[in-house]
Amino acid sequence: MAVTPESDTTRGVFLTRVLANDPICRDHRRCVLEVGDFPPAAPGQFVQILCRDPGGEGGTSTTFLRRPFSIAGCRRRSRRCEIDILYRVTGGGTHWLAQLEPGDPVSILGPLGRPFPVFDDRPLALLVGGGIGLPPLIWLAQSLRDAGKRTVAFCGARTADLLPLTPCSDVAITGDEPALAFREFADFATPVVVATDDGSLGAAGTIAAAFVRYLDPHPHATRSAVVYTCGPVPMMRVIADACEARSIRCQVCLERMMACGMGTCQSCVVRIRGERAEDPWRYRLCCTDGPVFDSRLVIWEE
Repeated sequence: MAVTPESDTTRGVFLTRVLANDPICRDHRRCVLEVGDFPPAAPGQFVQILCRDPGGEGGTSTTFLRRPFSIAGCRRRSRRCEIDILYRVTGGGTHWLAQLEPGDPVSILGPLGRPFPVFDDRPLALLVGGGIGLPPLIWLAQSLRDAGKRTVAFCGARTADLLPLTPCSDVAITGDEPALAFREFADFATPVVVATDDGSLGAAGTIAAAFVRYLDPHPHATRSAVVYTCGPVPMMRVIADACEARSIRCQVCLERMMACGMGTCQSCVVRIRGERAEDPWRYRLCCTDGPVFDSRLVIWEE
């Protein structure tokens, strides 16, 4: 039985302030936003950030539409809430974010989307993320720990200096062996398998290949696991295919270009299998029907 974590259809526009905005690795930063009276939210959901001055004054950003960012963590203290946003600096919006300093105001819309479900009958969770697909899995690791699940994370990047995680200095990272080697996951008792395309950290090659290598000598995973994955589409497709071949439940967190995040603009369509022969597929919206989908329902684009 799948249980969707407690969430709410309530959403709103909130003016937050920056508590911290620090670099993690070469291109990634973690921004911590403080907001009051933020509605209930759960891992897999996201916020739309206005990547320019909410007062309309100053700054050089030409980003007019809000940008979607997965929530990487959420901590509540009375009526105040701290939200973690982990992002890679690539375009105009994220370059604007990278210039923010503590105390600066940021406008967010959220929480948005459907969160990851938790399965009562699956005691083991395998989390597979590539690059900037890692943020929702960090918060998910905490949620699953709180639900009494055992978790293992698989984290990939092109090279060691693009892995957006904080290493624990006293833990060795070798090959395909899981280790409590990164603070973001170690805090929630989640060992990590690391792979880099160039072999500069952990196993050499893709994280999808490392995940498949882990499954074969661990047949218990087939019987007791659920897989959650977020990252590049080719990676998620390999993960989904490997899970389907082994009858493992798999939940994918998709990413699409989103102009509104609320289903109004209809720009973030995903092809989903239909339930009847005369209805082989239909479009669903990533922002409202997702971003989390059962991998068996997704029609992967060539």
